[in-house]
Amino acid sequence: MTNTPKTGPTEGLDAIVTVEKSELRRRARQFSKSWEGVKSEQAEKQTFWNDFFRIFGVQRRQVAIYEALAKRSSTGRKGWLDLLHPGQMGVEHKSAGGSLDEAMGQLIDYLPSLPPAEHPWLLVVSDFSRFQWKNLETGSAGSFLLAELPDNLELFWWLAGYQVGHREFGDEVAANLTATELLAEVYDALIASGYPAGDAREWITRLLFCLFADDAGVWDRSAFHTYLALHTAPDGHDLGDVIARVFRVLNTSPDRRPGSLDEDLAQFTYINGDLFAADLWPVSGTAEVRRTLLAACAFNWSVISPAIFGSLFQNVMTGKERRQLGAHYTTERDILRTIRPLFLDDLDAELAAAVSLPKLRAFHEKIANLKFFDPACGCGNFLVITYREIRNLETECLRRIAEKEQKTGQRAMSLAFLCKVKVDHFYGMEVEEFPARIARTALYLIDHLENRRVSAEFGDHYMRFPIPAVPNIHIGNALRDNWNALLPAGECDYLFGNPPFAGQKTRAADQTADMQLVWGPTYARWLDYVTGWYRLAADYVTQGRARAAFVSTNSVTQGEQVARVWRTMLDKGVKIDFAHRTFAWTSEARGKAIVHVIIVGFSATGVQTKRSIYDYPDIKGEPVVERVTHVNPYLLDAPDVLVESSTRPISPALAPVQYGNKPSDGGNLVVEAEDLPPVHDPAHAYIRPYLGARELIHGEERYCIWMGQPDADAVRNSPWLRSRLEQVREFRAKSTAADTRKLASIPWRFFRTPQPTVPYIAIPRHVSQAREWFTVAFVEPRVIASDALFTVTDPDGFIFSILSSGMFTAWLRTIGGRLKSDLRFSGPMVYNSFPLPQVTKKQRDTVIGAGRLLVAARSAHPDSPLAGLYDRLAMPEDVLAAHRAIDNCVDRIFAPRSKPSSVTDRMNILFPAYEAALGRLVTADPVKRRRRLPSS
Repeated sequence: MTNTPKTGPTEGLDAIVTVEKSELRRRARQFSKSWEGVKSEQAEKQTFWNDFFRIFGVQRRQVAIYEALAKRSSTGRKGWLDLLHPGQMGVEHKSAGGSLDEAMGQLIDYLPSLPPAEHPWLLVVSDFSRFQWKNLETGSAGSFLLAELPDNLELFWWLAGYQVGHREFGDEVAANLTATELLAEVYDALIASGYPAGDAREWITRLLFCLFADDAGVWDRSAFHTYLALHTAPDGHDLGDVIARVFRVLNTSPDRRPGSLDEDLAQFTYINGDLFAADLWPVSGTAEVRRTLLAACAFNWSVISPAIFGSLFQNVMTGKERRQLGAHYTTERDILRTIRPLFLDDLDAELAAAVSLPKLRAFHEKIANLKFFDPACGCGNFLVITYREIRNLETECLRRIAEKEQKTGQRAMSLAFLCKVKVDHFYGMEVEEFPARIARTALYLIDHLENRRVSAEFGDHYMRFPIPAVPNIHIGNALRDNWNALLPAGECDYLFGNPPFAGQKTRAADQTADMQLVWGPTYARWLDYVTGWYRLAADYVTQGRARAAFVSTNSVTQGEQVARVWRTMLDKGVKIDFAHRTFAWTSEARGKAIVHVIIVGFSATGVQTKRSIYDYPDIKGEPVVERVTHVNPYLLDAPDVLVESSTRPISPALAPVQYGNKPSDGGNLVVEAEDLPPVHDPAHAYIRPYLGARELIHGEERYCIWMGQPDADAVRNSPWLRSRLEQVREFRAKSTAADTRKLASIPWRFFRTPQPTVPYIAIPRHVSQAREWFTVAFVEPRVIASDALFTVTDPDGFIFSILSSGMFTAWLRTIGGRLKSDLRFSGPMVYNSFPLPQVTKKQRDTVIGAGRLLVAARSAHPDSPLAGLYDRLAMPEDVLAAHRAIDNCVDRIFAPRSKPSSVTDRMNILFPAYEAALGRLVTADPVKRRRRLPSS
């Protein structure tokens, strides 16, 4: 992507250029002809440059000034630039035959005296018949004759709105970051001047509109930039009054403006709406506020999508150390992952199938009447992208209608009548006022961009200023306010968004109160905040025709939340239409944070829809799409079975698991290898190996202090031990938990000590989802299991084989929760609910034998930790063969005649087995091959 300080929008779909290049060349030839032979500098130079600007459809007085005051850096003497287009172009003009090299030197000599924001990037000198130029950003330079101007217009395309690539950004992110930094500098200077923070947000919102409008054709290009540069003093003392006048003009219709209004102010378009309506405190301008503001004006804002305005503002308002674009920014790619399967793919197909005028007109009427609702709209990203896509469909539809009407001789109407998609069919709820205002502003600007695009398509100039329609953005709490009051369910077509995620530990007290209100008697403290939107959406979609899709934390379809959330949904007749399984929802920023999410699309219309599951073999990559006949709450093509946690195993073949040992020690009973006491220290007698999930899987070493009873002699004679136990005591004594404080008197003991006294299986609580099988291992009792493990005693190795099987891994992947994308083992939720049938002695012996093969295979690789043995790209053949032997045995216990090969295959066996174990009956389709397609 390229960007220039105020060089106009880019060519192509992202820009509207009202004058074709061929017409500009024609005008340039006419200009060259009319000025041929002119020689007098003083008599004609201003007329010459006025005519030059007219080539590009620009009124010179609106963008540039003559005789700009400057100072020669070489002599300190006062002088004047012949012409200055602030931030763009500086000009020196000489009489015919004068030295252009001398003129260029003089022009360069003036530059240091100009304010930085007014520094031009292009220098031009002329004597009527000759031109010499220099690009200060690229270092390029050249010259040409007046007659050669038509062949050198690429230097000046930017005056007509074409982009000149003199300032390069590596990608869109770089431009977005630059925009953020520029606006943040204005905001920081504004706050430093003492301006109230509340008004500053509104003021910055208005400023962004003006910056964007300055480059996107809302009024003459650079009019705002030029007006500020020419009408404010260098010290900025009058800046507040000048900008306040602009804001007032933007909020006043032409018929109500004073007749004596300065022409430079009168040029600004009447905006209407509510953008400039409220009274704000006047800005106490400073030189720094003016400098940062003019620097922001010099940037080309037309290359910034309104879809990122929300993220841009969020970062502007944070402290400098936290300011990074995209920290909360939903990328366009991921928004499209939500709205494409929800409605956009179907609308694309419907338009493609409309081959007659009646069908095209019917399609146009349909999309013009669609209504969209985001009940957690934030700064409006989803609404903005959706509006753009619907307008693109409308423009394509109008183009095809126009083609057919030309063939039939029918007369087309103006775009004001033809363009029917408007922002007032877009609805949102947002709890905070500031993001809601940003959402409105972004929708106004995306509407303007789309009007420019359709203008380019049809060769007609079309704008919607003053604003005729206002987006319906409601400021309020979506979990407490009535959705139907904003948009009745019967009128809504599509409901979507990215509601906030907040778990039990991160939720604020008022959010918990919201959840209790929404869920009523079925509320559970472990429900994520986002489930409140699912609960209300279930009521909303069953009252009308809307289809819905939410981005959500993956806990909504995993772990104990599934039964609580989806029983309500299913009972109301809600069906899942499509789903994106866990993937990395990324921001496009340096230092970006990754959130692991899902997308669930659902409806209650009863209309059969195409159902799809989008799976991510690489959670940061593109999905593979699977066409299915049904999607259950676990996002599988499997029956709607809801698994509940259990206090004991539902299978009589499984012994109970227990948690590992919990220290509650402030890190003082756990010892890293480099912190061990000397061998002769009395404390050494109480040092034991300490095993957590990481140590188990990666072969790392840690230790702990493990004392069955206090040893006064050891404590007295070991300063190392005494110091650590004292720190444990202090930590527990200061705890807010009463149970922890009680143990302050016995600091030598772990808080919870369910340590097995016989060999046991160590079961990690979290493992990577990238491994094909769950990784557990036998451990001796002297090794202390941390609370990052579960443990179970297994004298004959049967449970080891079950936990190592593909069946159990499929159950864990599907039923267990996730930590980011990692699989989360839970005793009550995963292990106790595993529906292992009663086995015969022969089956048990066979499974145990296969497990022993796996133990032997691992032992053959003593230097490889489990993480290395289970790397999918480097798994030893003997380990692989042992696991396949285990799978063959365990699969036959569940389904003797099936050969499952995927998680879905196995879950279609396990869900009925679960229902059978609880005495219920459920049927599932037989295991079959499924068609998987790359995502388009």
